[in-house]
Order: sequence, then C-alpha cells, then structure tokens
Amino acid sequence: MSEETKLFVQYRPENADSEPETPAWLSGADALVMDPCGCTPERFAELPVETALLLGGDPERDAGWLEVSRCYWVCAEGLEETARRRERWPGLNWVPQLTVYKVATSYRFSGPAIGEGFSFYMPDTAAIQGWRVTDADRSLAEAITRATELGFASLWLHSEQAETRGKGLDLEMLEKARGGPLAIWISGGAVERRHLGNLARAGGAAAVVVADTLAREAGVARLRQALIASVPLRDYPIHIASREAEAGHL
Repeated sequence: MSEETKLFVQYRPENADSEPETPAWLSGADALVMDPCGCTPERFAELPVETALLLGGDPERDAGWLEVSRCYWVCAEGLEETARRRERWPGLNWVPQLTVYKVATSYRFSGPAIGEGFSFYMPDTAAIQGWRVTDADRSLAEAITRATELGFASLWLHSEQAETRGKGLDLEMLEKARGGPLAIWISGGAVERRHLGNLARAGGAAAVVVADTLAREAGVARLRQALIASVPLRDYPIHIASREAEAGHL
C-alpha cells in the first residue's frame, strides 16, 4: 500500500444543469464519494475520475452500478450489516463507514470514604476510555479488532465532532486507529488546505474524504500537493486579471 494518502472528494451534482459536462475541478481526485441515486453510471463515466464510492448504495436498487468496474459500496449501518451485505453480494467491494466520537470526561460525586467523613469528585471511568463508535457503542479499538476479524481491507472513520468544530481532522483519533492491517479512511473537519498538510505530517491515513466545497475552492491539485508530506507546502501563483497587470505594474 502506498504511503501517500489518497484524496476522495464528495460529489453532489445538485446543479447538474449549470455544471459543465466534464467539471475540470474534479480532475486529479482518486475517487468520488456519491449517492448512487444522485448520479447515474452513465454520468459518472463522463467524469474525470475512475473510482466511485457509493455511500448507502443498494445493489438491488442501484443495479446499474454493478457494471462499473472500479466501484466500492460503502455501508454506514455497522460492521455486522456490512459483512451481511458482503456475504449476499460477494463479488462487490464493501467498505464499512463508522462514526467515531470521543466521550467527554465527566465526574461523579463519590460517597464518603470509610473513616474520612467527606466526599469528593472522581472521573467516570466509562468516560475516559477514549474514542467510541456508534456501531453497537463499541470502543474504537474493539471496532478495529472486529473489522479485522471480519476480513475487511479498509475502514472509513468519520468524526462528527471534528466536522462540527470545522478546525481540522481528528488526528488524535487517527493515532489510535492507525498501525494495524486496515487501510484507514478518515473524514470530518477538513475545511482548509492546511488541514490536509497536518494530516500528511501525522501520517497513517490511507485516504481522506473532503467536501466538494473545499475541492472547488482550494483546487484538487493543491489538496493533493498538501497530502505529500515530503514536499514542502507552497502556494501556487494566482494570476489576477487587472488593468495594472496588463500595464505591467504588478
């Protein structure tokens, strides 16, 4: 597996009527995350990306996608359900998506200590176990172990807390998840190009999923550059069309 983190872009063609047939801003992405009901296989074939990640796809309902060779079916309904779907459709590439959250540390009021006659606050041990997943409310470590036992090659971890904060990816969570046999995909919180630079320096993610708004604003080429840890981050020159520039004053 390559050490370079892959760039997956969420694609929501709500404005398909006003968008060019081949949107150039998508060029260079490793895969597109999409709702199979919102984009047809024929439309996808016109896009400059070869791999599709179908979020919430149903092989019975979305039978047209079965003919797309480079296609992954992402299930957000838990590890066991993803495994059941893989058993039912063994010829498809299935990837579980889990929502990860960190339990906030809380304190409870203890009873009086024997012979002391006073009480004190102490941390709730259930709240300091770290990261958990919404799937069966397992710990992140348990979920990774179970995903490995089920034979999955990749695991998508999404942090809603990081997404709500919008201040970067949850790299501390990634630190707990990386290092095993699973290829970890991470999402949630990346709203600036520098957030991908931070991810590249931390390492350990096989892929990162970013919103289409960030890909449009920053440019896929710049985002990919940020994901190459060995190359210093740099700004690409911005060409400003102005009277001063035309006159040679810039």
